[in-house]
Amino acid sequence: MVAMNLIGSYNYALVALSVFIAVFASYAALDLASRVTAAGGWTRALWVLGGACAMGTGIWSMHYIGMLAFILPIPVAYHWPTVLLSLVAAILASVIALYVVSRRKMGASQALAGSVLMGSGIAGMHYIGMAAMRLPAICQFNSFVVVLSVAFAVLISLAALWITFHFRDEKTGVARKKLAGAVVMGAAIPVMHYTGMAAASFTSSAMPADLSHAVSISALGIAGIVAITFIILGLALATSWVDRRFAAQTFELQQRRSEAYLAEAQRLSHTGSFGWKPSTGEFIWSEETFRVFQYHRTTTPTVELVLQRVHPEDVALVKQAIERATQDGKNFEHEYRLLMPDGSVKHVHVVAHALGDESGGIEFVGAVMDVTERKRAEALLAGEKRLLEMVARGDSLAQILDSLCLLVEGQASDVFASILLLDSNGKQLRHGGAPSLPKAYTDAINGSVIGPSVGSCGTAAHQGKQVIVSDIASDPLWVNYRELALAHSLRACWSTPILSAEGKVIGTFAMYYREPRSPSPRDQEIIAQITHLAGVAIQRKLSEDALRQSEAYLAEAQRLSHTGSWATGAMRSGPTYVPATGEIRYWSEECYRVLGFDPHAGQPRFETFSQRIHPDDQATVREIADTARREKAEFEMDYRIVHPGGEIRDIHTVGHPVLSPSGDLVEFVGTVIDITERKQAEEALRRAQADLAHINRVSMMGELAASLAHELKQPIAAALTDAKTCVRWLRRDTPDVAEGCEAALRIINDATRAAEVIDRVRSLYRRDTSDRELLDVNEIIREMIILLHDNADRNSISIRTELDSGLPLITADRVQLQQVLMNLILNGIEAMKDAKGELSVTSKKTDDGQLLVSVSDSGIGLPIGEGDRIFEAFFTTKTQGTGMGLSISRRIIESHGGSLSAYANAQRGATFQFTLPTDVAASSPSAA
Repeated sequence: MVAMNLIGSYNYALVALSVFIAVFASYAALDLASRVTAAGGWTRALWVLGGACAMGTGIWSMHYIGMLAFILPIPVAYHWPTVLLSLVAAILASVIALYVVSRRKMGASQALAGSVLMGSGIAGMHYIGMAAMRLPAICQFNSFVVVLSVAFAVLISLAALWITFHFRDEKTGVARKKLAGAVVMGAAIPVMHYTGMAAASFTSSAMPADLSHAVSISALGIAGIVAITFIILGLALATSWVDRRFAAQTFELQQRRSEAYLAEAQRLSHTGSFGWKPSTGEFIWSEETFRVFQYHRTTTPTVELVLQRVHPEDVALVKQAIERATQDGKNFEHEYRLLMPDGSVKHVHVVAHALGDESGGIEFVGAVMDVTERKRAEALLAGEKRLLEMVARGDSLAQILDSLCLLVEGQASDVFASILLLDSNGKQLRHGGAPSLPKAYTDAINGSVIGPSVGSCGTAAHQGKQVIVSDIASDPLWVNYRELALAHSLRACWSTPILSAEGKVIGTFAMYYREPRSPSPRDQEIIAQITHLAGVAIQRKLSEDALRQSEAYLAEAQRLSHTGSWATGAMRSGPTYVPATGEIRYWSEECYRVLGFDPHAGQPRFETFSQRIHPDDQATVREIADTARREKAEFEMDYRIVHPGGEIRDIHTVGHPVLSPSGDLVEFVGTVIDITERKQAEEALRRAQADLAHINRVSMMGELAASLAHELKQPIAAALTDAKTCVRWLRRDTPDVAEGCEAALRIINDATRAAEVIDRVRSLYRRDTSDRELLDVNEIIREMIILLHDNADRNSISIRTELDSGLPLITADRVQLQQVLMNLILNGIEAMKDAKGELSVTSKKTDDGQLLVSVSDSGIGLPIGEGDRIFEAFFTTKTQGTGMGLSISRRIIESHGGSLSAYANAQRGATFQFTLPTDVAASSPSAA
């Protein structure tokens, strides 16, 4: 059989149908692209997939209808798996297309890459579809035409992407434009198909076609493919339309909600919006703008209506702003006042932005804000600042309260403000400030006693809470003051207690009106601010008065007590603070007087003060100050100051360190006390006590006269005997010099014994007893027992001692300790003189290291019920006693750093004991 070329022809009806399907598919693609773009997330992925299936099916259907339109003189069947593969290629190409056009931006590189992929997919679909043909012929392709068809596919894809991207916005994609774009795309897509068909040529072949999995397409099949294609594309468009409709409704709902939110936001913020065309004079106002200008919603706004509301003083300014905006066509912004029908004044802030309209003219879009509250707040804030400045300057309370009332009256119309102060007795209200109320009225209520039904102010002060009287004419709280208030045309009064920081009532703030009225939230805000300010001002003034009074009391107390206060800064010297060189930060007036400086000459330098310290005390003062600086510790010391006239004054000072949070020394604060008179009094007392002690010792010597006579008689008698014996030895014919010398030595010893007795007696008579030395207490005890044993013997009293031989030496005044022991031993003998008995004297060391001496008797004991008085001066149970012995003894022991006490024995008698520190060198000298 001879091979021959097969000549094909076209069914133009099917060609036209394929073009129509291409246009329909292109329109669906444009519509679906807008939905893909509008969607997001998983919804967007579903739209891409579903749209790609519909669009790919349309393109594939156009391709197969076009192939079926090509008629060959031989039977043609189609391998259906390959046909399905070509459908997949068409869908993939559609996925790429929808993905590219749904992006926010499509650059040249993205468009080129997308068109290459999409064109390759469409070309692949076409040639895969042709490969599905099963016919007894050989198909050959013209390479040039194939390449040309692929190029057409890429170019047509690029055009399709561009058209789809620019018509995807459903708001700008008007139906006619979208339809025109679909026609262009639908006409262009078949060009590639029919170019590809032109690239193929068929030559008959004797080899039969492989018809496995192949089907022939009848007219009914063609109709089915077309029907299914239109159904799929129709469903896609219907779904898109439903989704678009739903989106439009959602958008409309959101728009209405947004407008409602905007209207509410404008209402809450008192900000209205407007549009204005100067060329036509047309205004568009939002609902809030009508409310700001207080015009009815049905009113047609004009420039004339705006000017009718403008405050007369601002009309010229607003007209000038309107004229300038009309001429210049530029943005403008200004503030002015509105005078409302009820007489109230509003402040508005207007800002507008110039735009070009469609006719080439100028249109202004802007906002008008009611800034009345802001202006009031600014005025109130400025007023508060002025008032706080007045408080800081120390202006009088009357001026401050009057200014406070005027500030309130400037915030509201037809209001009269009043401030009353609660008297110090807490029962009466006194005039504080009311500059606008009639003086006759303020005078009449001045001094009103607070109570449960005393008008608004008296009741508020009594109850400690706000009292609102909206109509004085009918309120029972005003029954006693109604005629007075109504006579001055006062109809409403709101009173609020003014509280201190501690919550106590210190006054009242009231707002009066000439007509019945209740407070608004704005009024309550003003009341809260003003009562707070008034509380600050009143409490500050009361605190200042109390402080001045306290300072006056302190100054007088310092003057009377000769006590001054001071503060010394601590200047840095390297890493430490040096109080000794710190500047003097503060001296009280009395401090100047005490230290001999002129308070009117200013604070002296620390060096000048240091030079006034007595030269003998400067080293001690410096040492104590340096120690306080190093240890950051308190200090206390006495020193002498030399006044300019040469007078020397004794000073006692106490200093306390003040530390920073980090522990650094900041300053020292303290006091200085002029103790000159005290020192002189102490010295006079010391002398008087010494004289009294001397008298006590002399009086005791009278009681010891017999004992002293006995003590002196023995050595004198022995000396006489020894003298006679000496004479006898020396008068012998042969003088016995040795025996005479022995007798003479005994005479010397006896004379020495008598001299010692006399010395002991003389020492007790000495007036000055301030010498301290190292002593053995046991030795002093023995001396006193020797001196007093004769007195005990005469009263049949035995003396027993139990002395600790291991006692350490102590530093003390011998004569004063002798006086104490003599007092205690004589008192014990006196207590037992009618009952005989034993006197016990012991010494030992206590557990805490002190020395303890006890004198115990078995006499009559301590006086019943008056045991705690035996150490009082001039208290005595003896008929001939002075009552000074035990008082002086206790003072002597305490001056040595010890203590003297007494207690009753278990059986009978009493024990007197005293303790002394084993180291009393640091104890103060005796005052006795």
